[in-house]
Amino acid sequence: MPKPVPIVMTGATGLMGQMLVKKLSQSAPDTALTCITRSPTQHSVLQAVNPNLTFISGDTALPETWQHIFEQYAPDTLIHLVQLRQISIILTALEQLHSLPRLIVIGTTGVYSRYNVYSQEYRKAEAALSQYRGSYCLLRPTMIYGSHRDKNLHKLIKFCDRYGFFPVFGSGQCLLQPVHADDLARALLAVFLNPEIQGTYDLSGGTVVSFLDLLTLVEKLLGKSVRPLRIPYGLGVWSATLAERLLGTRSPIRKEQILRLQEDKAYSHAAATADFGYAPRSLEDGLTQEIALLRAEGIL
Repeated sequence: MPKPVPIVMTGATGLMGQMLVKKLSQSAPDTALTCITRSPTQHSVLQAVNPNLTFISGDTALPETWQHIFEQYAPDTLIHLVQLRQISIILTALEQLHSLPRLIVIGTTGVYSRYNVYSQEYRKAEAALSQYRGSYCLLRPTMIYGSHRDKNLHKLIKFCDRYGFFPVFGSGQCLLQPVHADDLARALLAVFLNPEIQGTYDLSGGTVVSFLDLLTLVEKLLGKSVRPLRIPYGLGVWSATLAERLLGTRSPIRKEQILRLQEDKAYSHAAATADFGYAPRSLEDGLTQEIALLRAEGIL
C-alpha cells in the first residue's frame, strides 16, 4: 500500500503551479510534495524544477481519481489549482472516507460576474466549500498574467505589437486589476506556511486601470504606437452574436466576452495584505517583466 503523503497538488504543470513548486522547493525544501498529472510525459517539466517530486497519474474530473488518492495516500493538505467546479467531487470523496485534510483552493473573481457562463457553477462550488468541516482557504485571483502561457494579456500584447491597434468595445472605461502569476504563487506559499490562515480572499494586482489606460501602458512599454479601435457596444454585441451563429466555437469573439468587458473587475486585496502580507507588484512592473520575457523567447 502507498505511504501517506503530506501534500498533494493539482495544476502543478500550469503557469502558477510551476512557480509554486519552485517556491516550495526553495522555502520548504524538506516538504514532500506529490503532484497529480494526467500523463507521465508532463513529469519532466516539474522534475527540472524539483527533482524530488513524486507523481500520481489521474484525471481530476473523475470521482474515482479522488477516491483512490484520499484512500491510498491520505494527504494532510490538498492544494487544488485547477477547476473550482471539481470541488464538489473532492468533498464527496472526503465525506465518504471521513477525511478532513486542509484544503487550499484557487477560485476566481469571475464568481462576481453577471455574464460569465460559469458564474453560477462557481457560486455553487463556493457554497459547498463553505460547508466543509475541515480547514480551508479559498483564493480568488483576478485576470492572471505573467508569461506566454497566460490566456489573457500576452495575447493582447502580441496583437498590439503586431498590428499597432486593439479593438475597444464600448467606452473602454471598465476597470481591470490584473495579477501576476508569481504574486499568486507567493500568496499560495504564504497560506501554506501559515496553517491558521482560513477563509476566502480576493487576490488582485497592484494597479487598477481602465481598459484604455491598459492600452496606453502597453504602448509605452512596447515603445510603439497602439491605437484603440473603438467599436460601439451594440455593434460589437450584434457582430459577436452573428459570428457565433455562423462559426460556432471558431468565432474569434464571443458575446459573453463583450458583455464582460463592460464590467469592472477591480477588487480589494486588503484582507490578504492584512492577514498574510500579500503585496502584489504594480501592473507596469509586471508587464515590463512579461514583455522582456516574451522578447527573450522570440514571441515579440
